[in-house]
Amino acid sequence: MLEKPEESGLNLAGVRSRVQGSQGKVVAQAFAKVLLIQVFITSALSLALIFKDFVAAYSAFIGGMLYLIPTAYFTLKVQFKNNAHTAKEILANVYMSQFGKMVLAIALFSLTFMMVEPLNPLSLFVTFILMQISGWYLQFKLNNRFLKR
Repeated sequence: MLEKPEESGLNLAGVRSRVQGSQGKVVAQAFAKVLLIQVFITSALSLALIFKDFVAAYSAFIGGMLYLIPTAYFTLKVQFKNNAHTAKEILANVYMSQFGKMVLAIALFSLTFMMVEPLNPLSLFVTFILMQISGWYLQFKLNNRFLKR
C-alpha cells in the first residue's frame, strides 16, 4: 500500500523535506557518532600531549575544535534546520551551509592566530588534518553502501 507523502516525510515532488522517520534517525545518529568519536580522538590526543608539552596539548585541542565546531554547524544546518521542500531548495541549503562552515573555519583560524599566544602550529595543524581524515574514514565506514559483502 502506498503511503501518503505527509506520512512518509516526502513532499508531493517525492523529495524529503526534513529529517524524519527511521532513515532520518539513522542519519542523525551516524553524524552524532562521528562527531563524538572525533571529540574523543581530540581529547585523547590532547591528554597524551599534556605530558610532553602543555602548549602542544592545548594547540592540539584547539586544532580539533577548529575542525569540529564548523562541522557541527554544518551538520545542524543541513540535518536539523532544513526547511527546504524542493530539491533546488535542499541543494541551496547544503551550499549555503557549506559556505557558512568555511567562513566560520576561516574566522576561527584567524581568531586563534591573533589571540592565542603561545601556540604550537604543528600540533594545531596535525590535529586539524587528523580530524579531517578521521571524518572521511568514519563516514566511509558507517555508510554501509560502500562496503562489499
